[in-house]
Amino acid sequence: MDPLEALRECGGAARFERLHLRTSRRALRAAVAVGEVVQPSRGVYALLDTHPELVAAAVLGGVRSCHTAAAALGLDLVDPPSRPHITSPPGSRGTWPGTVVHRREVRDLDGCTDPLTTVLDCLRCLPRRFALVPLDHALRRGLVTVEELEDAARRMNRNDPRRGLITLADPVCDSALESIARVDLLDEGYPLRTQRVLEPAGRTDFVIDDWLVVEVDGFTFHSARERRNEDLRRDAELRRRGFVVLRFSWDQVVRQRGWWLAVVRDVHTAGRPAA
Repeated sequence: MDPLEALRECGGAARFERLHLRTSRRALRAAVAVGEVVQPSRGVYALLDTHPELVAAAVLGGVRSCHTAAAALGLDLVDPPSRPHITSPPGSRGTWPGTVVHRREVRDLDGCTDPLTTVLDCLRCLPRRFALVPLDHALRRGLVTVEELEDAARRMNRNDPRRGLITLADPVCDSALESIARVDLLDEGYPLRTQRVLEPAGRTDFVIDDWLVVEVDGFTFHSARERRNEDLRRDAELRRRGFVVLRFSWDQVVRQRGWWLAVVRDVHTAGRPAA
């Protein structure tokens, strides 16, 4: 087989141990000599346009993991991975520039850790308030189940902080922004009801103490004129029924945590206004 085709079948980068049944070392060396293939490390070959994280995985003999795998699986993340995370077999000692290496046995799913392992790794590697974003998304897509998460939590060490985060997972969470806001509000101690339907306004993001409604809006979905008009209608209907409505944007929730939570705190402390 042509070495370029062999590499494409292997995801763009591979060790010779994976390639030798598809092509010869002589053909690979010839492709390297004419600049069609690169050899980033001894015994490793890659196509010119192969993503660096796939090259790193091939060099390290591992798979993409943590938020690198989450991105490859199409799961929501607040920020793209700044450095690839690769999990290599236990006992391996290889490193690669700019790469975070974990070492343990994992199941290879098309060059990534499986979805359950991926979201559990994200709970460890990502900041607490962002860690539930890929997990909630995986639940929404059916890539993992609540039962799988509960079983994984039971098998964790009692002091593992991921156990507490797993209890916050919400399969009906509607967006990455809601995942972040939910963690923030729960960490502040508010009793939340999520995705509560309050007719005629419709479904709300969060309700605190049955009178304070908190809505969080991603720009892409809420910037259209029709969506904006619907948001204003819903807010008016909620106020007509005696609810207080606070609405925050993506940038406010994600980048101004102290400010938006201070607003919620001050309004909640002031109490429900008289009808």
